[in-house]
Amino acid sequence: MGCREGCGGLVAVYRGKFPDAISALEQAVAAQAAEVSMPWRLPARILLAKAYSALGRAEEAERVFADSAEHAGPHLALHSPQMMVAKSWHAAAKGMDRRAVELTRAAADLAHQAGQYAVEAEALHHAARFGDRTVTQRLAALTEKVRGRMVTLQARHAAAVAAADAVALDAVSSELEAAGLILSAADSAAQAAPLHDRAGQRRKSAESSARALKLAAQCGGATTPAIRCAARPLPVTSREREIAALVADGLSNREIAERLTVSVRTVEGHIYRACIKLDVTDRDELAKIVGKDIKK
Repeated sequence: MGCREGCGGLVAVYRGKFPDAISALEQAVAAQAAEVSMPWRLPARILLAKAYSALGRAEEAERVFADSAEHAGPHLALHSPQMMVAKSWHAAAKGMDRRAVELTRAAADLAHQAGQYAVEAEALHHAARFGDRTVTQRLAALTEKVRGRMVTLQARHAAAVAAADAVALDAVSSELEAAGLILSAADSAAQAAPLHDRAGQRRKSAESSARALKLAAQCGGATTPAIRCAARPLPVTSREREIAALVADGLSNREIAERLTVSVRTVEGHIYRACIKLDVTDRDELAKIVGKDIKK
């Protein structure tokens, strides 16, 4: 008891079956309450936080992260890259897309230093799914170190993101779906949608968007930056969206500036431009619109 549920939860997370994953992992954590099982509770909690975040349930993920504070010691450093990946998903769930990318890249660096090349590839793939166009070469190099089809698909996805190649993204989406990586497939299709639209291919854009939403529904209604964009492409930049998300979290302009290490005037400029684009009059209305968009 506990190990079985944990393994089931692991498979469910990677297949995008997040409601099933949450059920199994909550049982696993409860069953592994004995002290002898403590080392196994941390991996289960990492997966659980990721599953909650994928469904946009950021507060419940925060609870899991808080519970994880009981795990400490150098012997647990093995799990640090995966913990950072889970935190990147939490950042994405809160609309902090740039922070999500930063965390995935940091996780990849940690994994590389530890010789965890498969984990490094996974983290870099998450970065690409969050919109990072700079990880292609690293992922391509990892295809020489990590056996199996997974890293090859991840590298191809990243290359399509970097090239802004809508056709390639649609093709990779189909391959990811066939491999059972449903949410990755949804992200790839979602990333293709706005590229088709910019090329004037409205029908293809609609098809990619519909495919992304259909796949996301199979994942329990999972939400990611790419899927949110495909579902409701607000006419704001990623930076404007990120700042608006922090406004929705209740942060002042000064607090946002400190969080993002920019000037207050820069924050005010982004808020002003986002308000103009969305035809709202103040930061409170902006927070309502972007807050709803993040939760979709």
